[in-house]
Amino acid sequence: MNKRKSLKLLLALLFVVCIICELLFSSNYLNISTLNIKTDKTTASFRAVLISDLHNKEYGKNNKKLLKTIYEQHPDVIFVVGDMLNKDDENRDIALNLYSELVKLADVYCCLGNHENSYYDTEGLKRDIKKTGARLLEDEMEKVDFTSGSITVGCLAHYPYYESDAPDYNSYQRHFLDSFIEQGKDNYSILLAHEPEYFYWALKDKNLDLMLCGHTHGGIIRLPFIGGLIAPNQGLLAKNGDILPDYTKGYYSTSSANIYITGGLGNEMIIPRFYNPPEISVINVN
Repeated sequence: MNKRKSLKLLLALLFVVCIICELLFSSNYLNISTLNIKTDKTTASFRAVLISDLHNKEYGKNNKKLLKTIYEQHPDVIFVVGDMLNKDDENRDIALNLYSELVKLADVYCCLGNHENSYYDTEGLKRDIKKTGARLLEDEMEKVDFTSGSITVGCLAHYPYYESDAPDYNSYQRHFLDSFIEQGKDNYSILLAHEPEYFYWALKDKNLDLMLCGHTHGGIIRLPFIGGLIAPNQGLLAKNGDILPDYTKGYYSTSSANIYITGGLGNEMIIPRFYNPPEISVINVN
């Protein structure tokens, strides 16, 4: 074999090794992302940890590695925005054990994702989540008190503007959303919702201090200077046929609304995560 062929073979081998290493990295390394927010709508100063889309994955036995990493962020409150298990997996112990441990670290507020809502025993699952001490919200809101002040946390469980609600969209979810936005005029408010498509479709024109979502898995495959390639109902390999998704991971802002999408912890898709490690998001307010 001549030197040129040997060099080509070596480069090809190095390329394959790099791809394998990146795939392993994007499946197992816990990345910490940070968002800092300043607002005069509340005197509260707090640190929140945001997680989503575990999909029954474990980081160490009983998710000890994940819990240790969250503990090290010293959260005042923890938000969990859905898909912590898989809809076709009867094992709910991984998710429930995680909830049981998270409540020992801070108050936990959570919403369901599409996998929980499609679970074979959704009602039983909801009861089990509540038994852990986590606050499961469904089209409802609560005042959350910190030493320095308070905020309002709500959850939009289902999109309130489906065609089935037309023409007047007289749904419980729409009335909850109207009430949530109205009370948000006087106090800083955080809206939990699993799917960022809700923001993409209609809520970006509402007055929302901060909406927290998951669901996109960070776009699955991320490319430098381009971003995520795959997101449900948004872009590539999605229903509406756009070239690229609009909202995959990170902070986005319009003239009246703000959304932060965490990249998620697991993946149930056949396509593996690439250049997109699992993510724990830390949000510092004031």
